[in-house]
Amino acid sequence: MSAMTDSFRPLPGAYPEMLAPDGTIRPHWQPMLRQLEEYGARNIDARWLRTQRMIRENGVTYNVYDDEQGSSHPWMLDPVPLMIDPDEWEALSAGLIQRMKVLNLTMADLYSEQKLLKNNVLPSELLYANPNFLRPCCQFTPPNGQYLTLHAVDLARTPSGKWSVVKDLSQTPPGAGYALENRLMMSRTFPTMYRVCGVERLASFFATLRNTLEGLAAGRTLSPHIVVLTPGSHSSSYFEHAYIARYLGYPLVLGNDLTVRGSEVFRKTLSGLRKVDVILRRQADSLCDPLELAGDSLLGIPGLVQAAIDGEVAIANALGSGLAETPALLPFFPTLCRNLTGEEPKLATLPTLWCGQEKECKQVLDQFDRWVIKRAFSDQREKAVLVQSLSPADRTALADRIKAEPEQFIAQESISLSSSPCWQDSQLVSRNTMLRAFIVATRDGWEVMPGGLVRTSPQADSPIVSMESGGGSKDAWLKARGAVRHVTLLPAVEDEIEPSRSDANLSSRVADNLFWLGRYVQRADMDARLLRTILRRLTEETQPDGTPELAVLLHTLSEMTTAEPGANPITDPIKQAAETKTLIFNMIFDRALPGNLHNALISACSIGSTVRERISIDTWHILDRMQGELQSTPSSGDLFDALDMLDRLLMPLAAFSGLSSESMTHGYGWRFMDMGFRMERAVMSAQLLQELLVKPSSFEPPVLDAILEVANSAMTYRSRYQSRVVPLPLLDLLLCDDSNPRSIAYQLVLISRHVHALSELHGRGRLPEQTLADELVLHIQNCDLNQLAQVDTKGRRATLHTLLSEVIDSVQELSNLITHRYLAHVDATSKLASAYGSESWNGEDE
Repeated sequence: MSAMTDSFRPLPGAYPEMLAPDGTIRPHWQPMLRQLEEYGARNIDARWLRTQRMIRENGVTYNVYDDEQGSSHPWMLDPVPLMIDPDEWEALSAGLIQRMKVLNLTMADLYSEQKLLKNNVLPSELLYANPNFLRPCCQFTPPNGQYLTLHAVDLARTPSGKWSVVKDLSQTPPGAGYALENRLMMSRTFPTMYRVCGVERLASFFATLRNTLEGLAAGRTLSPHIVVLTPGSHSSSYFEHAYIARYLGYPLVLGNDLTVRGSEVFRKTLSGLRKVDVILRRQADSLCDPLELAGDSLLGIPGLVQAAIDGEVAIANALGSGLAETPALLPFFPTLCRNLTGEEPKLATLPTLWCGQEKECKQVLDQFDRWVIKRAFSDQREKAVLVQSLSPADRTALADRIKAEPEQFIAQESISLSSSPCWQDSQLVSRNTMLRAFIVATRDGWEVMPGGLVRTSPQADSPIVSMESGGGSKDAWLKARGAVRHVTLLPAVEDEIEPSRSDANLSSRVADNLFWLGRYVQRADMDARLLRTILRRLTEETQPDGTPELAVLLHTLSEMTTAEPGANPITDPIKQAAETKTLIFNMIFDRALPGNLHNALISACSIGSTVRERISIDTWHILDRMQGELQSTPSSGDLFDALDMLDRLLMPLAAFSGLSSESMTHGYGWRFMDMGFRMERAVMSAQLLQELLVKPSSFEPPVLDAILEVANSAMTYRSRYQSRVVPLPLLDLLLCDDSNPRSIAYQLVLISRHVHALSELHGRGRLPEQTLADELVLHIQNCDLNQLAQVDTKGRRATLHTLLSEVIDSVQELSNLITHRYLAHVDATSKLASAYGSESWNGEDE
């Protein structure tokens, strides 16, 4: 024992992962613990604080549905890995491989000859009453007969020390990406400890996965186009989907990114349709085709099942493979193993009974406290129930439900999970532990990930191990036998790679999201600058006589940021101080108010999460910081708090454009994002000038000063004119000067350049949007500033109003033209596909 482990106590009745029966440290734990001792508690705390910050900034999250605190939660990782004995792992791997083999053979039989039913190996109710049995999938056999490409198994160690299977996950096995992220974080935080412990690398597992996916297209193409299909950003594991897609180098797609033409699947890109050969599926199979499977699915690709039947696309895991994770199959696994392989199971299954059998149901009810009750057929929305934790009334109610529908329930023995050390309050503490192992198919067998995803309970007395209940995760370390083998997913021979600078294969949806990301960021920037200009005047000591422009600015704020223009009732901001503060805070914080600052920022961050495989990590940090600044200020604070927040917020907003320009290649993706940014700035700048210049007030000079402040051009104006602000030079600076990055002319010039660059995708001569963009630029260049600044007999600058209205309308028309040409592949043969293209949260099994 050591100083760090002296106070450590395993949980009573649980198998201690770290300690031997005599209380000594198990040999395979000793090298890691020696390194922790050398680091020391203070050093570990400091390192882990940096790692937690990195996890948050990198956007490593999981989503929890129906959570009042919001769906997105930061990933919880513990700095003490679970050490696994190599000899024990060898036996465990053999059992996992055997299990995947048996389940794959089971799928092959149940979707074809169904001998397991005919020979009474399985009750027919487990198949025909099972919602995961997809009858249309009986019409095809996946490539190589491979139903399960990737499989996960939840394992628990019983008090005797034996690993047992608690759950199979074959639908969309979650967690492999999080395991990889855990490994990267641990290796960066404790590089010496990682090296000294000689930990097996995980890259070989993902290299095998990539090779297997490519092999699914064998015989059809030598260079398959592979995509990762996700249900969208509301999925509980969306971070993992994007992470794996980026790591493997595959496009991340939604259902409405794909379309079926004939019997082939295509991805919609800026340059047209590109054939898809393999789909790595991360959403429930029943939701993948609204024509053949769940008709109410908004996530699927109509015709996908027929494409699979015709052999034009391979899907991993195969459609219908969700059947393999049916909880009611667990008690039948030993029989399946003997029947299909002639072998005894090498890996035990936790004692499980299906209540659909009379004898077993009676046993469950007679020994009710012994069990954890679960649904017989996978239902992620209904949680497992620990009977011994129920009140007498709830026990009776649950027993009555089982009696009424016994075939709908299984009972799994309640055990004390093993305990492993976790780091809390600068010391080691015990927590309940489970291991999720991963298996991938190879060309001639299966391979187990050398490690896995470890999950721990939130408290020592909590029997529940899940992230949703506040639990955490760990990395699993397996010491390599001999030298650590270094594996990379990069090609071994560089001259095999053809140089390419084009991103014409960018999907239309991603281009659309980048376009709106640019628009929302710029909208937030303009909202924040206008709000800051108002708050500076509200908090100045010159009140109440020195800010006559306040009422006009508040009216402009209301007109530009709400869905109901003209709704602002404030005529005297000083006398109506309470109403003014309420309006300001609503424009900043109100989640239900469309068009305000909160809406723009949340929309930008939400869209950013859907294209995180396309933006740099630094750009993601900027988006995360924007949201953090908004959330750091209480909506019940005072005006000075709000002003300080806006000052801080404008720093990442200002950095976004520059950082995006420097960290993204200037291909089509960047052009769409920058074009959205420029269009929004042109429109909002025109709206600002319309509201504040068209009807000049008797106190116009302070209004003109405010316009320059919002447009961030006061310094430029003063350096040029060194005099008070007057309308004509202001209009030249903010409307016509194409050297001023904040002017309307500057935005229109850049928009025109982007439009002309995009036209190269079609090459059909001059397009209408090119003509419109060029006309807009010329219209501003040829305008008469004197006439624009002139006030007519009605006290209005009518010519200016007409010009600004034309700019707003033309930019909107240009946006529509761009959208219809590049961002929507809709014609007579694909209208059905687009109709099923919106996102739904219910997309995968956890």
